[in-house]
Amino acid sequence: MKTVVTLISSLLLTATASAQVTIEIPDNVQVLAVNAKRAHIEGGLFSSTKTLTLEDGENQLVLRYSPYFSQGNDRIIVESDAVITKFSAENQTLHFDLPEYRNEREAEKQISQWKVALIDQNNQAVEIVQDVLEKDGLQIGRDFILESEVYNRTNGIAALSTAAGAAPAMPAISAKVDASTAEEMLHFWYQKADAKTREKFKQFVNQQ
Repeated sequence: MKTVVTLISSLLLTATASAQVTIEIPDNVQVLAVNAKRAHIEGGLFSSTKTLTLEDGENQLVLRYSPYFSQGNDRIIVESDAVITKFSAENQTLHFDLPEYRNEREAEKQISQWKVALIDQNNQAVEIVQDVLEKDGLQIGRDFILESEVYNRTNGIAALSTAAGAAPAMPAISAKVDASTAEEMLHFWYQKADAKTREKFKQFVNQQ
């Protein structure tokens, strides 16, 4: 009897452990953050197969598409904007459906329109919402984890829901909000504002 119980428990644990979402990551897709945390990609630097394992349910990825082209002995890389995406999946293996460009000139013209597409093992598209994770100024050394946290507080279309462990959409601004977070939120809302609202904001700042 004890053997049967042990076997059943073992099977249940195996089933639970395998109920995850696995995403195949090609070498021209950068995973910059996962659910406002560091991405843990399985597979070595030169491995042809890399994977990302997620829990079932709602997940958020910050991604960049970086197709590359050969030009003589050089490799030309074209980078998309950093995009933030949200989707739900359960016990599936997913892979990216990426656009192909004939050359770097075509990529430079079209990559700003890149839409993330994930396909499951039955060749069915997963429903995804995405937004651009915008930041003014220097793009080197960006903290995508912090930017994701700030984005999740703004109730953006790709923000994690509170049920998924995200922070409330718009917390009250208080002394507890650190300066860097406040600055990130200002940048975010300035980018989302129309020209008239931006002008009003500039006038307000100049009066201070």
